[in-house]
Amino acid sequence: MTNSISINWADYFPYLQPHEFVCNCTQKCGLQNMTKEHMDRLYAARVFVDKEGVKFDIISGSRCGPWNQHEGGSFSSDHLTGEGTDIFVPGSRHRFLILEALMKAGFRRIGIGRTFLHAGSAGRNPQEVCWLY
Repeated sequence: MTNSISINWADYFPYLQPHEFVCNCTQKCGLQNMTKEHMDRLYAARVFVDKEGVKFDIISGSRCGPWNQHEGGSFSSDHLTGEGTDIFVPGSRHRFLILEALMKAGFRRIGIGRTFLHAGSAGRNPQEVCWLY
């Protein structure tokens, strides 16, 4: 599978690379269906934290159905439609700066885990929500 929406990855270089958003499943399905709207927001957030010297590591982007289930994602997960990204956060300062950047970039669906933040942009899901894992 490939990206169903045409994304010019050069627009996001050097901050975001296509390989970071390919499904991590053990079947190596190759799904990469990130939407341009999501990537534009993520890029804006990434540029903001770069000014603060913060590293921005993507740990999950696109997910196929079986991998989403394996990872504990919901049936309406943002990851399934290329509208969800999990970002590694090594500590509280990074968490704060990345969270601030995501909100400034227009994300209205944010999940907070111990070592990651989820940035979601799926309009079909509830907006202006923040949850804990």
